[in-house]
Amino acid sequence: MGERTEQVITLSLPSSMQHTDLLNAVVAEILKETDFAEDIQERVKHAAIEAGTNAIKNGNRAGPSAYTTFKLALTDDELNINTLADSEVLKDKPSEIERAVELSLPSSMQHVYLLDVVVTEILRDADFPEEIREQINLAAIEAGTNAIKHGNKEDPLKRAVILFCLDEDKLTIIIEDEGEGFTRKEVADPLDPENLLKSSGRGLFLMEACMDSVTYEANGTIIKMVKYKETSEE
Repeated sequence: MGERTEQVITLSLPSSMQHTDLLNAVVAEILKETDFAEDIQERVKHAAIEAGTNAIKNGNRAGPSAYTTFKLALTDDELNINTLADSEVLKDKPSEIERAVELSLPSSMQHVYLLDVVVTEILRDADFPEEIREQINLAAIEAGTNAIKHGNKEDPLKRAVILFCLDEDKLTIIIEDEGEGFTRKEVADPLDPENLLKSSGRGLFLMEACMDSVTYEANGTIIKMVKYKETSEE
């Protein structure tokens, strides 16, 4: 019998009942990639929401700054969901940010679609027009793809971590990989006629075009993107 492979996805959420919808959406998308029968998927989703609700209620007792982490471990024939209340995963969250969500993914392109799910849910109640939401979604997917494909080289032992911080006037997305990094100025400009047939640089160009600010830190292994609500309303 071949060795079972395990894909571990972690999702850290504020301990607030309003975020159970995000957990439900992520679990539902993960289940679509399995061979579980439809009735089994429904039972798993129900169990996940019950576990999440209990964990979040317990987290609420720790105060408004508490977070709950959900560890979703998927194998060929199992999905295990564990919860950790009062998570320290987001202990480095900027102090001025009131709401933050962190998604940690294995370095496999099959999980990039989860970024779409998380961004969509986060923006559902945010004050951004539809066109701006699409731009943010595109930038997040491009950044996640770069982290997994180019940063981590799709190494299953490395992870990509995406932190979404939403406050009154902006959304900040911080993407970190475990790669060797890169220098932004050395990446070819895709608009240069000499580079029109090259694929490199297009993802960074799209990110910078869609967001108000894109900065590169830690030798390019950390990318911080910001979209301001004032800009979206102009």
